Parts: sequence; C-alpha cells; structure tokens
Amino acid sequence: MRMFSIQFKNVVCLPFIVIPLHYYQPKSMHAVQGKVAIDENQLNLDLTLLGGQSFRWEKLDVNDCGTLWKGVAYNSYWELTQDSKNIYYKVFADPQEKKYVNDVNFYNNLLKCYLRLDFDLNDHVKKWRKMHPHFEELSTKLKAVRVLHQEPLENIVSFICSQNNNIKRISSMIQWLCSTYGHKIGHFHSKDEYTFPSLESLVKHQKELEAQLRSAKIGYRAKFIAQSVVKIHEFGGSKWFDSLRKMSYSEARNELVKLPGIGFKVADCICLMSLNHLESVPIDTHIFKVAQSAYMPQLKNVKAVTPKIYEEIADNFRNIYGPYAGWTQAVLFCSELQQFQIETKAEISPQKAKKKRTNK
Repeated sequence: MRMFSIQFKNVVCLPFIVIPLHYYQPKSMHAVQGKVAIDENQLNLDLTLLGGQSFRWEKLDVNDCGTLWKGVAYNSYWELTQDSKNIYYKVFADPQEKKYVNDVNFYNNLLKCYLRLDFDLNDHVKKWRKMHPHFEELSTKLKAVRVLHQEPLENIVSFICSQNNNIKRISSMIQWLCSTYGHKIGHFHSKDEYTFPSLESLVKHQKELEAQLRSAKIGYRAKFIAQSVVKIHEFGGSKWFDSLRKMSYSEARNELVKLPGIGFKVADCICLMSLNHLESVPIDTHIFKVAQSAYMPQLKNVKAVTPKIYEEIADNFRNIYGPYAGWTQAVLFCSELQQFQIETKAEISPQKAKKKRTNK
C-alpha cells in the first residue's frame, strides 16, 4: 500500500464496526468496510465533496443503499453513505500496490484525515459567530462544509485545470489524466476508476505530456501542468511538499508561485487544502463581493481584485477569524452562494412562468 505523507494530528479515536459485504464486490478485489462517527450537522457531504474542492466525486441514488457518494482519494476508491450519526464506507485500494492493507483502523484514520474530522466545526462556528456580525446574520443558513485534506500533486494539477473553467469540465479533464497515466482500481457503477498519476509516472512521460494534454482539450493549461510536473520533480517531489507543510504560510505560498501557472489564488487553495495552512484565504469574485458588502465597505466602488486588494481582503479575514480564516471563507462561500442561488431562482421563476403563459 502506498503510504502518504499525511499528519494525523489530534485525531479522535472513534468507535467503528465492520459491516458485512452484501452488494457487489468485483472478483479478485478486496473491500474494507467500516464506519466513522460524525453527526450530520458537522458534515455536509454534498457541499464538501461536490463543491469544487475536489473533482473526483459523484453522487448516486442506489436502490439498496439510498444516496451514495463515490470517488477516489489517497489512491483508493471510496463509497460513502451517511445517517444522522455516522459515515459508512466501503473502500477498494489500488490493486497494483504490493502491500494490501486490510485494516479498518487504517482506513478509519485515512477518512478522518481526508475530511478533517478531528476539527470540531460546531464549536468553531460558535466562536466565529462572536467574531463578526456577518457570521451571526448567516447563522441560520450556515452549512457544515469541511475543508478537505488532499494530496498536493493532485490538488496542484486540479487547480491549474480550474482556471477559467467549470466543475464538470475540470472533472472530465482529471478523469482523462487519471485514466491515461494512473492505475485502474476497478469498475464500479458502470465506470472505471483510477488512481491519480504519481509524479514518477508523469515525469516518465514528460516529453509527450504537453502534447497529450492538448490533444485531450486541456488547452493552454497543458503547458503549465507539464512544466509544473518538471519543476516539482526538480524541487524534490514529496520531500518538497513536506517542507512546504513545515514552512510558514507566507513562505509556502511564495514557494508555490514558482510553479508555472500558479498565482496567489491557486497557491492559497493548495496551502489551505493540502498543506495544513488553514489561515490561507483564497479570494475569488464571490468572496470579493462578500467582502465589499459585509466586511470592507470602503471597497464598494472597487471594480477589480488587484494584488493589493487581494491581500487587503485576505488579511482582513485573518485579522477577524484568526488561524482558521480559510475555513470560515469556505463556510461563508457555500452559505452565501446557496442563498444567492435561492434568491436568483425566486427572481427568475415568475419570469419563466410569464414566458410559458405567453407561449401558450
């Protein structure tokens, strides 16, 4: 089993059970099943897995188990279900790994790490509500969004692909990359699932990598991905990633922007989601608007997010919310965005109704 440079800090020991295998298990493949205790008000799987942090997850409605979230994380294929008190999982490891780990405790800890279940979100939300009136105003709309703990290489490539793009298309790009250079884990729910390519695999194909990426319609991003793979290898690969975790947030971000195609926003996403720098606050257009309306009214007439404005907004969030400012940004983003979508639908619906009546 490939081991990961993941730090299990303050992981809570939670009870587990092994659930009997009932519905499909491909031949010659081994599944481990278990559960992790977490209240549903501490974890919204939809927003956490499908909200643009990772691009490897899908939601299915399966007859024998209801709603199921399936995806690949840490080079294993996962199926997750949830009730009010627990997450239940079935996990299949990469069959090409020489050492297979058939240990529920191992996968319990892996899932806890991925979803950062050692972080008491409800307790922190109570604290954040006292730090700024905006958070208190949103208290009835706040969603249990968790910041994923992802592998850096996958996160870097994914967020290079995310530039001027949408979740559906990013997901298809990452799926192509995995099916071309990763290992096949198995065939599940009518779809082949693959590991994310190792750095060694991408470096091995570096001569044709950019051309192959362009042929897969990844566009101008192909050059950045191919060049970043070379740079990461030159910097030391996994050892470099480990060093970024040990650096201060600002030092780690300054290192990341040395990679082709990586600006401060993408570097902040990587710091937040892969390097344990939870004070990192990515600023996009939506958060810019939130800052203008609720946090920094002096920016009301500012039209664009310049580097100076970007830093001012991020620093403002850090001054208010402290070492977990990046997490508050994720919660605010999803809560505000969902409310915006609800209001937009309410505004559009009467117009659609009128149009339908007109067309009759």
